Amino acid sequence: MTRAEGDVHPLGNPHYWLDPENGLRIAKGIQNKLSEMRPNDSAYFAQRYDSFEQRLKQADQRWLADMKPYAGRKSSPIHRSWPNFAEHFNLNVVGYVEPRPGIPPSPHHTVELIALMKRDGVKIIVVEPYFGSQDAQQCPRGKPAVRSSSHALGSAVKKEITDYFKLFDYDIAKLKQAFDTVH
Repeated sequence: MTRAEGDVHPLGNPHYWLDPENGLRIAKGIQNKLSEMRPNDSAYFAQRYDSFEQRLKQADQRWLADMKPYAGRKSSPIHRSWPNFAEHFNLNVVGYVEPRPGIPPSPHHTVELIALMKRDGVKIIVVEPYFGSQDAQQCPRGKPAVRSSSHALGSAVKKEITDYFKLFDYDIAKLKQAFDTVH
């Protein structure tokens, strides 16, 4: 594969942190590595991980409850950054605006996506802040675009998303608002 074939990630989708359970795995890996590098501080790192784990599990219970009424809802993201998020929150991803990550849609792909969205009853398109207005204009007409973020400190929303918890708070609020708007 070459970059001409899209945003190539040979080790898989790099947006794995969009599942809170994976966030715990990442934090545990960080704790372990820091403890290895600074064994005298390992108790501190363990305490910080335990605190993070407790806060994340509590937050995830709230997020799952918030998203439960939307289980099975469908969306079509521009970019393939949402599979882990969608799976964790029981949402369905139906097609992508980009035919391959990083490749703009052709007119043929857009026509096919519109037909797929109509057939499957997709009501919203997920647009990340690093996509400009031109990218959003490539989305099929008549579908609300949800401005969401796949990472903390994301460009256009960096004032609102300052940590991992606020990332999920932000995205869930935006999705709920969009789903409530389109019923």
